[in-house]
Amino acid sequence: MFLNILALTFLAFALIAAFKMETFLQGFLFIVALALVAGLLYLFILFPGFSGLAVAIMLGTFILRQTKK
Repeated sequence: MFLNILALTFLAFALIAAFKMETFLQGFLFIVALALVAGLLYLFILFPGFSGLAVAIMLGTFILRQTKK
């Protein structure tokens, strides 16, 4: 129950942040990015074997690519 409340609170804050973006497109892309990250983390939890390892590698390469720019 606590995790559901925590997730709904996070979603509410994410929606508030999306509506405060400068344009609708920025807010929409922010929500899409959050959904993708949440989906990847869900896959990591759902499949802890090789799929989880693949998701962890993808997230790691994405983070490392962002720091090089």
